[in-house]
Amino acid sequence: MKNAPKKNISPILADIKHARKTPVSLMTKLREQNSQQTFFLENTIGKKYRKILVQRPNRFSFPKTILSGLVIVVLVSALAGSLFFLKFGNPKIIVLAKVGSIANNFQQALTALNNSELQKAAIFLKKNNSELIAIQNYFKRFYLTKILNWGGFFNETLTLNQSALAVSQNLEIIQIKGVNLFLNGNGQELIKIVKNLQREIQNIGQAANSIRNQTASVNNKMAFLGENLFNLDQISQDLTNSYLNYSAKFYQLENSLAGLLDILQSKNDIHWLVFFQNPAEIRPAGGFLGSYADLTISSGRLANIDIRDIYDPDGQLTTKIVPPLPLQAITTSWGARDANWFFDFPLSAKKVTEFLEASKIYQEKNIQFSGVIALNIKILESVLELSGPIKLADYQFEINKDNFLKEIQKEVEAGADKAKGEPKRVLKVLAPILLEKINNFSESQKKEFTEKLKLHLNQKDIVFFAEELRLQNFFSQNGFDGGVYKLPNNFWGNYLAVVNANIAGGKSDFFVNQEIDLEVSLDDNGKASNQLKIKRTHSGNAEKDYWWRAANQNFLKIFTSPESRLVNLNGNSQKTVKPPANYQENNYQEDPDLKAIEKEQQFLEDFNAWSGKESGKTVWATWFNLPAGKTKILEVKYETQAVINHSLKTGQIYQFIFDKQSGVDGKLKATIEAPLGYKWQESQSYIYEYQNDNPPGRLIINLTLLKIL
Repeated sequence: MKNAPKKNISPILADIKHARKTPVSLMTKLREQNSQQTFFLENTIGKKYRKILVQRPNRFSFPKTILSGLVIVVLVSALAGSLFFLKFGNPKIIVLAKVGSIANNFQQALTALNNSELQKAAIFLKKNNSELIAIQNYFKRFYLTKILNWGGFFNETLTLNQSALAVSQNLEIIQIKGVNLFLNGNGQELIKIVKNLQREIQNIGQAANSIRNQTASVNNKMAFLGENLFNLDQISQDLTNSYLNYSAKFYQLENSLAGLLDILQSKNDIHWLVFFQNPAEIRPAGGFLGSYADLTISSGRLANIDIRDIYDPDGQLTTKIVPPLPLQAITTSWGARDANWFFDFPLSAKKVTEFLEASKIYQEKNIQFSGVIALNIKILESVLELSGPIKLADYQFEINKDNFLKEIQKEVEAGADKAKGEPKRVLKVLAPILLEKINNFSESQKKEFTEKLKLHLNQKDIVFFAEELRLQNFFSQNGFDGGVYKLPNNFWGNYLAVVNANIAGGKSDFFVNQEIDLEVSLDDNGKASNQLKIKRTHSGNAEKDYWWRAANQNFLKIFTSPESRLVNLNGNSQKTVKPPANYQENNYQEDPDLKAIEKEQQFLEDFNAWSGKESGKTVWATWFNLPAGKTKILEVKYETQAVINHSLKTGQIYQFIFDKQSGVDGKLKATIEAPLGYKWQESQSYIYEYQNDNPPGRLIINLTLLKIL
């Protein structure tokens, strides 16, 4: 006899008379065996949630049987009720109301962090903490945290949020305490804070990845319901997208912190330079480099500061270098004092550093410089604004934010120290006093000073360069390095920078006001006709001291888009510079970076100007001198390239990019006219106009073409 197929035969034996119908549940199975029954709840992947053993009695016991049945009914009913309410009841409504705000708060917090608005970021993140904890507590009331593994998802979301909050808080600690720790010898504590910050940034990335994984896990468990009850996909996407929007920034920050830690934890002394650039005698990188400081960093603290006149190391150079042609009007040999000649600050920083390291002062000690911080007087004026006036006991004057430059300049040019051969001694006296003032700032003053530093960074009043690549990348990518903007591939737009260099013009730039006016007109191929006017006014004619009244001897460069073509130039000055020596016969060496730039230059006799390439840009250079009490206008007409494919369309982006020269304030006006048949989305007109009395260090305007119907 053949055995009957087993497909319809149940392995469970039951007393037909006493058979019980088990409530059907999507998450529960009832298993019965001869002598014992085991009831257990399973989730969709077979994980036990709860196990209840009920021994079959040898004889019928009504109370125990009823009790066991009630337990089962209660458990099943509770689960069914929970699922019902999750799908149709208050929990869904409550959670749906919260998850959207969580993602939005996180986005707002990251935006605030990116803008260094630390307290604002903390407010959003703290609010999220409360929302997430409330959701978790609500789930626990329905016994579903473990069943559906929502606990994992929201735990990781909470971790992400808390790590972002910790980043904000650690940055604020550095903001408030960092300078004090650095100046007061508490380097180890500073290192600890930086390490904490680095760890929390790493945690953010790990939590973001985990959220994506947890979302997939929850969705698998919820598949039987036919929908995603709480839109976990959406909140996961919103959270991770918010992180991804700033992931590059987090990566940059993490890398830069690693580079910073290498410096702070170095077993050897680290030397950084501080350039004091005087914009009253403007130079391409920001101002004449009359003095500087050598900072010695040891074990995360400032171990020593040595302030020197720039002529000290220049006087101990053994190698003779040919200077840039315009500088040959005032010097035979090139040195550190004039090496911030390049508008691209990283190149200027490297060049000054090379001269200093070649000087006997540092060469004999084998001192190598790891980085540069360049400041102008506006930073010091902000310190004085917060600290109040400072009386200098060794001198017969008091300095404040309004008279700082004039009093210091007067002492340097005509004070008693100059007669003793120490014209910059006043800076050595002043520096430790200013550092002490900063160190003793109250918490509110520190926060205010931090806000002022943000503005100074935005205006290029302070710029950085680091030999450590990770740090330098951070400075560059955030616009803190004073570098020339690198245009993207297939660039369609207009790049502009106006760069001045005072060559034997005293300190007259302190009284020179500059206005830049650019009019751009685009044709139907996207080609631009540009009319540039540079207006400069010298108001120092009434000043008593000659260095303010001196005629402004200005060598001016105009940086434009790479394919620009000069059409006309007028209003410039005539000046001929002859080499002061026969450099070849006297064995002068040529600097390779300078040689590469000057090799590209061509003199345009029709315009009395030079044309060349520098920092990936087309550059026109000319003399534009200005007597005291006068106003002059330089007019330049030029063309920039058409759109790459010679085909305009709605949605196409035109960019105007302006790089400001550090230390030069003045009005910028740009008027951009759309091609015929188009308008700009941003202005809803065929004309877009930008005007600012003091534009930022870098301005980027994106304009969107719209076809006029």
